[in-house]
Amino acid sequence: MRLLSGITTCPEGETKPSTKMKREHISNVSIDIQATPEAVWDALVTPAIAKKYFFGADVASDWKEGSPITFTGEFGGNKYLEKGVLLTIIPGSRLQYTHWSSLESLPDEPENYRTWTFDIEAKEGLTQLSVTEDNIPTEMQQKRSDEFWAGVLLTIRQLLEV
Repeated sequence: MRLLSGITTCPEGETKPSTKMKREHISNVSIDIQATPEAVWDALVTPAIAKKYFFGADVASDWKEGSPITFTGEFGGNKYLEKGVLLTIIPGSRLQYTHWSSLESLPDEPENYRTWTFDIEAKEGLTQLSVTEDNIPTEMQQKRSDEFWAGVLLTIRQLLEV
């Protein structure tokens, strides 16, 4: 298994989408999958598959740039809502959206949204799936995100390499 995980920080002076967003803590995790880029893409945008790696969450979207995306479910006996807006959709290559979760106990305000970016790249008979999550408030939360994404990507690989 080739699972890469690392911390990336934005260089000083880099242009940021919002001056209110904190970009010091960024999770960046990748995995190689023995599947086509199209199969990996389908896993990202098919709600029935996403439910398997997003811990039972119901994912809803029309998968068009500018449209909402929602995740609903129950965790630890508590119902939750996660939501965002689709920013970039390049089939077979990139899926990017904002993300806010009621589980974080942060107000539903723009500065509390993270950006999740999924990149797909064909590499020597494999497909590399990378996910980047930015605007993570603390180093501890960034480490939890690294662990979360490592588990999600491993589950996606297990689902596709059957």
